[in-house]
Amino acid sequence: MTSSNSKANKGASRSVANPNSSGNKGFWVALSALVLIGALVIGLIVYNGRGAQADRIAEKVQPVEGVSMELTDNIITLSAAPAEGEDAAESTKEAKEAGIYEDLACHYCAELAKATDDEMLEKIKAGELKVNIHPLTFLDGTAERYSPNRSTHSLAALLALADKGEVEAYWNLRKILLEQQDTLYTGTDNNKLADLAREVGASKGAAEAIRNGEYLERAKEIGDANEKDLVDKTGQLSSPRVLVDGKDVDSDPLENWITDLFS
Repeated sequence: MTSSNSKANKGASRSVANPNSSGNKGFWVALSALVLIGALVIGLIVYNGRGAQADRIAEKVQPVEGVSMELTDNIITLSAAPAEGEDAAESTKEAKEAGIYEDLACHYCAELAKATDDEMLEKIKAGELKVNIHPLTFLDGTAERYSPNRSTHSLAALLALADKGEVEAYWNLRKILLEQQDTLYTGTDNNKLADLAREVGASKGAAEAIRNGEYLERAKEIGDANEKDLVDKTGQLSSPRVLVDGKDVDSDPLENWITDLFS
């Protein structure tokens, strides 16, 4: 005996369309077309978004004519470039000298950069100030707790530029990494860092070095050296710190350090 449920099921089974019928083929073709169009639209939006970001960054590139940069051991030195025929030491003989210890993932370092970098750059150009940047990576951890993250990867990108003497690209990438720290999520993405470097004028060679992570090991070594140096001089590891003659500047708030140094 066949139950009413069985009859209903048979009826239902006869109403299911053949998936290979021409009507269903048309449906899948239409669906595929919609998916393709959607992907193209999304791709166009992403492409335009990246292009717009690149344009915005390019518009904000800060010229640094008249600035010299040197990477020596664990320090990146920014000073006035010598005039034609002038000795390098001559161009900075009257300059006051300061050391900045900063971690590129440090929020307070970003705040200090926003408040003082423009004035610092003008003082450097004028030959009044020589700045030794001491990069740190301690926010990625220290000793056995160390794991290369934002601090190390960001520093490695800057080292690629500093090592190749690309001062304008270095200054502007550092500016972006610090001042846009809250909105710029580069993390450990070397491709993003390389693209950013290109947008501020880095050479193809420098960008490829960033993309390939060529300076990651050196970034760790430099971070370690500066951390030891800071602790040896002050007994404390923190950032940002501004030192003159091996001692913390007596500025409160710290953003007044340039004014205090020249007062």
